[in-house]
Amino acid sequence: MEFTATSSENNQISSNGETFGVGEGMYQEESINNEEGPASEYKEIHSVLADGGDRFGVTAVHCDTQEELVWMGNQGGHVTSYYGHNMDKYTSFQVHTPEHEVRQLLSNEQGIYCLMNDKLRLQSRFGRPQWDYKSDNFVDMLCMTCTDPSKMLLGGHQKKIIQLDLSSRQEASVVEIEEDSCAIIRLSNRYICTGDTGGKVTLRDPASLSSEHTVQAHSGTLSDFDVCGNLLITCGFSSRLGNLSMDRFLMVYDLRVNRAMAPIQLSNIEPMFLRYLPGYTDRIILVSQNGQFQIAETNILSTSNIETHQVNTHGALCSSCDVSTSAQSLVFGHNSGYVHLFSTGDDSVINTYSKETEFADPLPHVQPISIHDVLTPYSMIPMQYNLPGKLVSDWPARFCKRVYRKPEPIDAEIIRSMKVVHNMGYASNSGNKHANQVPYKLANNSSSKAGKNHKAAVPDSPMGRGDDPFVIVPKKYQKVEIKYSGKQGVEDFDFRHYNKTMWAGLEPDIPNAYCNCMIQVLYYIEPLRVEMLNHICEREFCLSCELSFLFHMLDKQNGLVCQAGNFLRAFRTIPDASALNLVLSEAEEQSNRINLPRLVQNWTRFILQQLHTETMNKPAPFKFGSIPSSPSKVKTLLPVEQLPSEHLEVPADKEGLKINLEETETEPKSEERHSSFVQDLFSMQFVNTFKCRCCGNITSREASASMFNLVYPANEDEEDAEAFRFTDIMQNSLLLEQSTQTWCVTCNKYQPHLQSRQFNNIPDVIGFNCLLENPHDLEFWRTQQDLRKLDASEAGNMSAAYQSPGQNVKMCRYGKACTRKDCKFGHEPGDNKQGPDVTAEMHAMLDENQTPWVAGTILMKLNEEEKVQIYDMENVPDNVLSSCTFFDLYATVTHIRDAKTNGNLVSHIHVDKYFHRRKEGITTTQWYLFNDFSIAPIEKNEGMFFNLDWKVPCCLFYMRRDIGSRHNLEVSNPINSNFLYADASLVTPRRRLVTFTPLVDDELPKDGDLVGLDAEFVSLIQEEAELRSDGTKSTIKPSHMSVARVTCVRGNEGPLFGEPFIDDYISTQDQVVDYLTQFSGIKPGDLDATMSTKHLTTLKSTYLKLRYLIDHGVRFVGHGLKKDFRVLNLVVPQKQIVDTVTLFHQPRQRMISLKFLAWYFLGVKIQAVTHDSIEDARTALRLYQKYVTLQESSEFTQKLQEVYEKGRELKWNIPESKSQ
Repeated sequence: MEFTATSSENNQISSNGETFGVGEGMYQEESINNEEGPASEYKEIHSVLADGGDRFGVTAVHCDTQEELVWMGNQGGHVTSYYGHNMDKYTSFQVHTPEHEVRQLLSNEQGIYCLMNDKLRLQSRFGRPQWDYKSDNFVDMLCMTCTDPSKMLLGGHQKKIIQLDLSSRQEASVVEIEEDSCAIIRLSNRYICTGDTGGKVTLRDPASLSSEHTVQAHSGTLSDFDVCGNLLITCGFSSRLGNLSMDRFLMVYDLRVNRAMAPIQLSNIEPMFLRYLPGYTDRIILVSQNGQFQIAETNILSTSNIETHQVNTHGALCSSCDVSTSAQSLVFGHNSGYVHLFSTGDDSVINTYSKETEFADPLPHVQPISIHDVLTPYSMIPMQYNLPGKLVSDWPARFCKRVYRKPEPIDAEIIRSMKVVHNMGYASNSGNKHANQVPYKLANNSSSKAGKNHKAAVPDSPMGRGDDPFVIVPKKYQKVEIKYSGKQGVEDFDFRHYNKTMWAGLEPDIPNAYCNCMIQVLYYIEPLRVEMLNHICEREFCLSCELSFLFHMLDKQNGLVCQAGNFLRAFRTIPDASALNLVLSEAEEQSNRINLPRLVQNWTRFILQQLHTETMNKPAPFKFGSIPSSPSKVKTLLPVEQLPSEHLEVPADKEGLKINLEETETEPKSEERHSSFVQDLFSMQFVNTFKCRCCGNITSREASASMFNLVYPANEDEEDAEAFRFTDIMQNSLLLEQSTQTWCVTCNKYQPHLQSRQFNNIPDVIGFNCLLENPHDLEFWRTQQDLRKLDASEAGNMSAAYQSPGQNVKMCRYGKACTRKDCKFGHEPGDNKQGPDVTAEMHAMLDENQTPWVAGTILMKLNEEEKVQIYDMENVPDNVLSSCTFFDLYATVTHIRDAKTNGNLVSHIHVDKYFHRRKEGITTTQWYLFNDFSIAPIEKNEGMFFNLDWKVPCCLFYMRRDIGSRHNLEVSNPINSNFLYADASLVTPRRRLVTFTPLVDDELPKDGDLVGLDAEFVSLIQEEAELRSDGTKSTIKPSHMSVARVTCVRGNEGPLFGEPFIDDYISTQDQVVDYLTQFSGIKPGDLDATMSTKHLTTLKSTYLKLRYLIDHGVRFVGHGLKKDFRVLNLVVPQKQIVDTVTLFHQPRQRMISLKFLAWYFLGVKIQAVTHDSIEDARTALRLYQKYVTLQESSEFTQKLQEVYEKGRELKWNIPESKSQ
């Protein structure tokens, strides 16, 4: 049987107060005294901020039915009870993890029942847990009620009602229902009433729980209902025009005849909750979400004349309410964490006959001791040794160090006069020692010893007088420098001391190496790495190709160091880079006046734009000897307002003045636009709309940007500082509406325009520039971090009642990368360690000085108006969660400040599972600090927290969580044999002298083939060194070398053994300061295309040839190949290197030159005047053959010893004749 309520239009009230329609004649409207209504009986007695109220809102309140207690449950799974009208805290305990809120509280003689979404717990009123009950049927539970002392009914957002036997703690029955949910359960004399979210109330048989009648109370959803006697009253929402609105009538039903009665009209309140007052059959309390409540009577037809009371919710929403069994107290809770108690008077009670509440035994009183009492010993105060926890004086082991005091030598006079009796020495005191006392050693610079020539007692500080002595930069963040030795240079520097990971670092001692941090950021974006590795073109100076070569080096180097020399060489040749002042001179780098944050932000915009330009259109084949044209101007990824003003140009035509401020002056037409992988990965496409403030004319233009500047609120008083979510700052920066002066076609002149944005897409990687150069912005960031830290510290104090021992555990600095099974340090859940487990929330409390304000995870979506909405995990609404895209903080680039120098740039990068699986064979993720060649694992919070005294953020990058599944991550080597056969030269054929024989198809190198290699170099920057006092040389800055000639000769046995197939001279656009002709054989003019007679080519062409040989497993034979490959920027597996300098070397002895080895073992003199790379490569091959022959005859060890003896005899000088 089903019956529905009568709509408000069909129930009219006549002028004389009579009603007619359905239920006509059942009730008459009665006048109510305006001066003294039922609500005036109650007044607020007390309000209290509940435990955890600063973080979690109140979700459930309950008046105890046995004792004078008020119970509260919040969103963090915490329950607190309060005693009496003063609401003194009685008990406080955690019933679930902070992610699970308390849905309902119910009390009986056994204790307090706490219902969460997935379990039910019985807790004693003292706070001791009695039992927990979980079941597969517990899915999103909402409500419960007791039908008798041993039976309980439970419902939730599911099609089941569960009957639980409390004595056996087993499910007595599980009833399937037709409704989608069971959100409310109430008991009546005849029925068990259940309400669902569809606006219906179902009357069920108490025995079988089968549906007897259904009441369609509201067309939208049901908010609350209550039953008293035979009357059922409901409140809820109606569906109007597709939206839910609060129903302005209380629906009334008579359960005796199962029919609707005249509704009660609401005028001053929109009820969310309603309750019958116990002991009254005609009084109900109506409570709205904004904290208003009324006490109404059921025999009235309107509440317009009833007094409305207000609960002071401070603008929060009322989330729960309850009425005591005595009807003398009302309890309200709201989502700002407060609990309010209203009572009829100071002598009101919660229960008419309450049991006596048991309190904890009072602590024994200890007689106080006056602070001026010097006679009473403190030992008079007894100390309890069974207290929980440790004493304050019990310092952790990591803060303690055992130091043994060395005994003072015994005076020689005592030893001389000492008499020994039974192994015991006795001597008289000479008078200069006190019995049983050992004096402390005082500092040598004490004032008593300060003489006339003694310096001041206070030594000069190594730091400047203006420096802050309390700002200490951690060692791993400080600028790292390579210490060069006089002989081997960088070869004997221990890079592994600074990097114990499998990731490769980058050398800092090359020009424009400030971008090392951003190169690492780009490398660890897996789709970009794959795209760059698959890219190849014939343009000479292509940053995409050079980035591909550099990424290949970083892939192959396991924990060693790489050099971005070739990439930066090509970077210096790009005209736009010089125009944007991104190419620094040596004087600028040493001046310590560079704005590094601005520099790296501009570099990031430039590199993304350059990669987009190079990968957008396939470049035309490069012709050797021609001057490559500059890339055509295309739609840029760079916001123009973010570029220096001196690089902006205004178009000549007025129509072009409508251009978007985030585009260049010459954008291709829409049908000519092309996309690129870099643009799809980084760029946000949007439409800029310009509205003239004078005439209202609207123009729009498509644009895109890859980096956005964070915009901070205007200046505000520090005392009234407001806490902002970081996601709000990001969203406001993206949707920034600004006024700009552009050309208006209608007004035919420049007019102020309002610029706004409508976005078309969300990219996979989103970058933000922090722009903290303004002191106000820096102070704003600092204030937000302090406010965040304050919230975290208060949260930590509120959780002190249930702290776990894991909170005192020091976190392991290696995190998930830790390989020790018995690690004693703390690990986050999921690390699979046996050490102490520390949850993420507790870990955040370990160091309250590192509370990040930056959001670690954000959710983004485009709404119907094409506006970007950004949420963090704390404020995302449930109804938009499924339509949002998850982004995780991937990398941060920070500027490390140093008062003495210009500081340095570092990056924190979250290395994902793809890199760990490829390098280490494990599937994990970990944050790392990249400081040039120094790499260290760090915790996530360290990468998100910024101590602005020395660590200032520059760039933030967020990466889409499912980015790996959106791209093809397969790498295909684009380098084939065509590059090996290429013999194009920059010199005209009639002037070129060919000194090599190209390979034919039958000679194509295979795995294991021998190739002799030698390279010659020229110096671009002279070495800086100094002589020490002992006569040794100390290298301050090494010389910057550039490859000038590369020669490869055939190494396999045959008629062409030793014949070169590569002999390339490398053209360079850098200024050569020293050709090193004596050691390289390179002469001025050999590298100039207008003068040279050599086979002159580009470095990229030769590099591709060598890469082909390396990729196909060729074994290189040469002398000193480590330096050659380092300058060439090549990473060659050790098994493919045969270096004669190490073959003919004894441990802890000097390296022997190729010239001396050739004279001794081969009987030939080489390098008579200058070096020749063909001759050196052939000699190295012959020496290797000699080495193999000596090893086969077991004579190598003896011969090696003889060559060292001969060398020492001749002082390593080659004589004029062999006999000598």
